[in-house]
Order: sequence, then structure tokens, then C-alpha cells
Amino acid sequence: MGGKPAPLLVALLVLAASMAVLAAAEPQPPSLLRSWVGKPPGVTEVVAVSAGELIISDPADDQYKFYRPDWNWPITSDLDLLEARFYSDGGNLYLRFKLSTLKSEYCPYIMVPIDFTPDDPTDGFSEWLPDWSDARLAWRWVAIIGINLGKGGQPFVFYQSWSPTFTGQLALDKSSGVIEAVVPLTSLPGFPKSGRVRLTVVVFANDYGGIWDPGKYNAYDPRTGIFISEDLYAPNVYDTIGLARTWDEVYGSWAKGIREVAPYVVVELSNGVFAGAPKLERMLSYANTLAKRTVIWKVWSVSDPADDQYKFYRPDWNWPITSDLDLREVTLWSDGANLRLRFKLSTLQNSYCPYIMVPIDFTPDDPTDGFSEWLPDWSDTRLPWKWDAIIGVNLGKGGQPFVFYQSWSPTFTGSLSIDASSGVIEVSIPLSALPGLRIYKGVAPMRLTVITFANSFGGIWDPGKNNAYDPATGKTITENDYASNAYDVAGQSPTWEELYGGWATGDYTVDTSFTIAIAV
Repeated sequence: MGGKPAPLLVALLVLAASMAVLAAAEPQPPSLLRSWVGKPPGVTEVVAVSAGELIISDPADDQYKFYRPDWNWPITSDLDLLEARFYSDGGNLYLRFKLSTLKSEYCPYIMVPIDFTPDDPTDGFSEWLPDWSDARLAWRWVAIIGINLGKGGQPFVFYQSWSPTFTGQLALDKSSGVIEAVVPLTSLPGFPKSGRVRLTVVVFANDYGGIWDPGKYNAYDPRTGIFISEDLYAPNVYDTIGLARTWDEVYGSWAKGIREVAPYVVVELSNGVFAGAPKLERMLSYANTLAKRTVIWKVWSVSDPADDQYKFYRPDWNWPITSDLDLREVTLWSDGANLRLRFKLSTLQNSYCPYIMVPIDFTPDDPTDGFSEWLPDWSDTRLPWKWDAIIGVNLGKGGQPFVFYQSWSPTFTGSLSIDASSGVIEVSIPLSALPGLRIYKGVAPMRLTVITFANSFGGIWDPGKNNAYDPATGKTITENDYASNAYDVAGQSPTWEELYGGWATGDYTVDTSFTIAIAV
């Protein structure tokens, strides 16, 4: 099994491409295998549970367009996923996929990888997707539900195996671009009736029951006007879920690019039925977390593993509350006048505990530009690149967010709101407070990272100088044990793999960063 990333000229494509829009809710087609009545999510929510249905929306026209004009294959509009729905009645799992078109029912190969134990990273069969997909996940699937009429007239299941078993039923409405399937849960042993599952949806092109490889077939790319090879596009993915366009998630060659499908959904089941508030998350393996990322859309989001923060604290002071410093998710978007950020923490028992910094470089392609590599407020932490601005949140410093703009002195600006019960802090920063932001055709490129520290009277708490207790070792630490004052870094790598040790022997540089472009 192999996998690869996406395209050459991605920066030009990202900046020049027009923004795709989510397909508007349409009248439901005639009932096929069941009546689907759930209300789809809003424009920025992407995922929802309604009437027991898990519903995932995907932007229109965000799929790859690689094809062979002389063969008229594949029909790439048949590979453009608009919506996926799932419903469980405790005995069967129903699936419904809405595509832009379905001119040939033999064109799409749809995979739904599922992890029955999303909280156990060691469980599962493989990260690689089957049928020589040349694509993988950052997590292991237990089962994959597949639909490919070139392979057979039934859905099929890869259950902890590279060999599929055909099971269940298929139904089509070609005029509406809809494929429905039903799979008995007996073909998914271990699928929880109550618990959480993780799943994603990936669309490939069919090739005689297998997967069509655009790079090996030297397909034509209408976006660039050239015929591609595997040196330009190695993975065979055409569409994935999520607000980011597919070419900003999966791109490039085997050597240079991302071949992992990052977006996935975590959803709960209760008594065999989807329930609760599902979450769209993203995960990349450690190696790809450090790779240059190009994720563009109105909403950019990155998830972070639970409980991967440092636990240094003073038991006699009960400070800091380290679960309040454990980043779980960061979301960033623009409304055209403000930059909005949402931070999800494991807990927020004391809103004065976290000090969150978002360093931003407005010229990510110029390593010499910027103000400083060092982070402010005696952080004892640095970057391998220079920041132009830092957005900060620290209620010990003030009730507003603040911006260090090419200066060690912060300016308070914007607004801040807190939902302590959900561990959420949201901020809004006027774009005018970021005057160096370069905007080209409505898009602003930037490099950023997100780091949590502990607050100390508006500054940064230094665990080494305060002789904090380390519950992992049972010892009191000094700066010879840990020089940096950071507690968590957004990304898939555990914090102690990035920052560790004292001044003489350790690493106090945050390597993880994300190069993105955001529509403003």
C-alpha cells in the first residue's frame, strides 16, 4: 500500500483559485433505501447530527480535475462529494452520498474508513488505505466501507484485512447524483452501540474495480494545462471531507508533499443511534506535522492530542492547573474585518490560568523578514523563524486580547468571550491591528504556531525557577531540567518531543508551524 501528496504550483493555485462554496441545501431526492430527513449543517459547521443522521457537508467543485481527454476518464464531477450522511438503527448502517453529478455510476470509488476506538492510538489495522490508493491516514482504521460498482453491485467491507467482503445493498439515483448503501452491523464486529467512532470519507476514481492512478496515467490537469506524473501528484485521492479544498490537504510527489488525509469526524452513538455534537478534526502524523502545510479556506482548524501538555505545577499553590493548558483544537477564520480565533482546552477551571500566544509571520517565504525569533514576556522559548505579530490571550494581563506588533509592548484590541464549561476561549482581532498582513486577491498568506504558557500575574510562569513538581518523575525540577516555559504546542507531536531539557542540553525552539492562506 502506498500514498502521496498534492500539487506542484500549489501556492499559485491557492492564491489564484476562486473560493468554492458549499452546495446549497437541495430538495431531497426520492427515498431509496430510507427516508433522509435530517437538517444539514450550516456553512461553517460542516458536520451535524440531526434526526439521528450524521451529516457532513463538503464544498462544491473542490475535487481534483485530473483526467485523460482521449479516454474521457474519469468524469471528475462524478468524484465531487457534496454531502455524506450516515444513519444507524442498531442493526444496520445506512449511507448516502450526494455527488455533483453521477453521469457514470462506475466512476466513483468511495471509501469510509472507520476507527471504533478513537481514544486508543495503538488500536486498528492500518493507516494505509487499500487497493493501491497511494494514500493514508494518521490513524488506524478498523474497517472500511467501500462503494465501487466496478468491483461489484454491493457495498463491501475491508474488516481488519486487505480483502473485501461484499455485503448489504446499493441503490442509485443518477439524476440527483445520489448513491445509497446499507451495511449490516454484523459485518462490522465491534462497532459500538454506545461510544465514539472516528470516520472520514475519501473519493477515488474507479479503474476496473481498483483505483485509477492519475500520475501513472499521465492525466491532464486543466488547472495548469499540463500532463502530470507521479513527480507532480503521487496520491490518487480526488476528494475528501472538510472546508479545505482537496488540493490544499493532499498534494505533491512522494518526496515533497502530503499524502495523508487529515480531516475526520468524531461522533457519539447512544443505544445504536448517532447523537450529540460531532466534531470535525484534523490529524497528521508527526513527520507531516512538521512539513509545510498549505490549508486555505474561510475556516482553518488544527486538532491537538489530549493530555500531551507538560504537567509541572506547585502542589502547595495548586498552580498552574495544567489541564487548563492542554490545547485540543484551534480554529481560525476571517469575516473580512476581523481575524477570529477559537481555542478549545481540555478544561478551563480557572480562566486566569492559560496564556495563549499565536505568533504570525506575514512573509512565510522570507526567512530574514520579521521582528524576532524569541517570544515575549520572558517565555524562554523561541522559533526557527521571525514573527511579525503575536496575538495573545491572558486574563491576568487584561480582559481583552492583545497584539505584539513588531514590538515587545502589547496593544490591547478586539474582544474576548469564554465558555468555561466547554473549555473554550474565542477572540476577535480587527485586521487593522495587523497592518503588515499581505492580502492578494482577497487571500492573506501567513505562517503561525500556537503555544500555551501558564499565567503569572499577567506574565509567564516559569516552572524551572519556581521549582515545580513533575508528576511524571516525582521530582522537583529546575531550569537544568526544563528551560522553556511552554506547556503545549498545537500539532500532533507531544510537547515533550519538541521542547525538553535545560539550557545547555535541551531544545527550547518550537519547530511546528503551519503555513496557510486565509480568505479575508
